[in-house]
Amino acid sequence: MKHYAIYGEIADPENLPAQLFKVMPEAELSDLRGKQGAVFSNAELEKHLEDDHRHGRSKLVNSGRSLCSLSAGERRKALLNYLLDQQPDFLILDNPFDSLDRESVEDLKLQLEKLSKEIQVILLYHRQEDLLPFIDEVFRIKSGKAIRHSKAGFHPEDTSRVDLSQLQSLPPPPVCFKKQPEVLVKLEQVSVRYEDRPILSNISWEVKKGEFWKLSGPNGAGKTTLLSMIYGDNPKAYGENIFLFGNRKGSGETVWEIKRKIGYFSPNLTEFFTRRNTVLEMIISGLLDSVGLYQKPSRQQVVCAEEWLKLLKMEDLQKKIFVDLPLLEQREVLIARAMIKHPPLLILDEPTTGLNDESALTITGLVNSIARNSDTAIIYVSHREEKGLMPERELSLIPGEKGSRGEISSF
Repeated sequence: MKHYAIYGEIADPENLPAQLFKVMPEAELSDLRGKQGAVFSNAELEKHLEDDHRHGRSKLVNSGRSLCSLSAGERRKALLNYLLDQQPDFLILDNPFDSLDRESVEDLKLQLEKLSKEIQVILLYHRQEDLLPFIDEVFRIKSGKAIRHSKAGFHPEDTSRVDLSQLQSLPPPPVCFKKQPEVLVKLEQVSVRYEDRPILSNISWEVKKGEFWKLSGPNGAGKTTLLSMIYGDNPKAYGENIFLFGNRKGSGETVWEIKRKIGYFSPNLTEFFTRRNTVLEMIISGLLDSVGLYQKPSRQQVVCAEEWLKLLKMEDLQKKIFVDLPLLEQREVLIARAMIKHPPLLILDEPTTGLNDESALTITGLVNSIARNSDTAIIYVSHREEKGLMPERELSLIPGEKGSRGEISSF
């Protein structure tokens, strides 16, 4: 039983088994024809999320919680457990470690090591550190075909990467925010529980103007809950000592008034987005606090978005349809969308998930440049230790019996 790893993008990820038979050398996968396979992928997860969104329930979750309410890492764990219960003959793993914390990655690697003795594994991966030790053959997608490489000598590189780490300035916003307080976010002894389950315990945290924070913690530690209390309409925030832009949350400002001051990125942002907006329109939509453009923009708004495309070296893509872009370009566009109005606060939730090493460097370079060339405070959420990322401080959520406590450190 031979295990394979494939580096690179597969066309039509919603139909991975058929695509693999198409791109791999015919002799390699011939023994899998007619067998039952299972696919662990974002595309597969999105099908379950759509069911959950429509019907309010998912067969991946038995706890009574909605699948949509789980963190990205918790969703992926639920999907894998469900697939293994089907007892497949082979397992296709499409970047299985994305959105998982370090401990969960190590646990999953051990689990897959054991499974590899019983089930044939085909790994699709973007990060060199994700290559599993039991893999026998490594292939790289080139011009739509999988080309064999020696496992020991395979070092994927992307020489076409644009270096965004040395940007000297950012395009100014069309309209500036009025003077903001020095402390943008303040949490005082905040605790959260869902029914009988404690999530956060006595979290105290201040985010000041222009600071660059990393937010970390294992899956289920409460990062998603914490962000939703700042950016979203989480009812758990009301009654707690949470102050946003100088006002206690729930004291009069609407959710939309708060969101207007926050630029936000998450891979889930375009989860159900199907509009055929252009790249230019997608960036402009950040000025209107929408995902996608639903009204005619002003000339000033168009010019501002064009300046961001010039900064990203993407001028020739402005009329391209956003959803047709490769993943890296989508991420750059969405970060520009989040930052175009120079909000007081920028939240970047897992901006490099699904990207290869070189593409991740492009994103971290862009984020570092934003931090260096603006007064915007940044909260950057990631499970990986991203090479080159330069946050000043970190809030780590440490799980405990009474919920996760916060531990602050400086770099």
